Amino acid sequence: MPIEYVRQRIGWLYRLRSIYLFASLLLLIVLLPFLDADTNIQGRIVANLINMFVLVAAVAAVGRSKLSFVIALLLTLPVLGFQFAGLALGEQQYLVWSWGFGAAFYVATLSLLLRYVFSADVMNADKLFGAAAAYMLLGILWAYLYMILQYFHMGSFALQGSPVAAMTPPELIYFSFMVLTTTGFGDIVPVLPHARALVNLEQICGTLFVAILIARLAGIYPQSEESSH
Repeated sequence: MPIEYVRQRIGWLYRLRSIYLFASLLLLIVLLPFLDADTNIQGRIVANLINMFVLVAAVAAVGRSKLSFVIALLLTLPVLGFQFAGLALGEQQYLVWSWGFGAAFYVATLSLLLRYVFSADVMNADKLFGAAAAYMLLGILWAYLYMILQYFHMGSFALQGSPVAAMTPPELIYFSFMVLTTTGFGDIVPVLPHARALVNLEQICGTLFVAILIARLAGIYPQSEESSH
């Protein structure tokens, strides 16, 4: 079948699937602030290409069965379609639809990736990179949620103590990872109750993720005979 053929070809390309996903996410997070995608056409093109590579790497990482591959692929197509429509036509509403499908895509990707990472199989390098990629996916997911939030509730955030109508995607990604890692430099803060509720949820998810991952890693390795006596 065509779907099975495509899935196997992508799986061959990404033998270390989680490692490529981790690398693509890291590339997106590091380069996005320098691309100036809001005002620079070349920067926008590069940002979209990197984002497309992230989506392809994510589909390959979680598409370990035909069902998971189809779910990830069906969510990827509207993300790209609405994104290009919004950029080409200049309609913000299409970008909001892209963010919504993007958030749904990352939720599905997280669920499938964590199912793989926390499976009872032997922990290997690919699973460790998968866990790291899942942590970064959490930060990107919440950045999408913040973008959707500020579209419907302008002025949700304040920058340097001054409320702003809308933060840029790079600023929201930066803010999301500050919340996720509980660093909180204070240059960007939530103002409206809706934003504060989302921030609370991200802090809880980030803390629980690290705790559950450590517990999972500790439970993998059986106690040695010396330590059991």
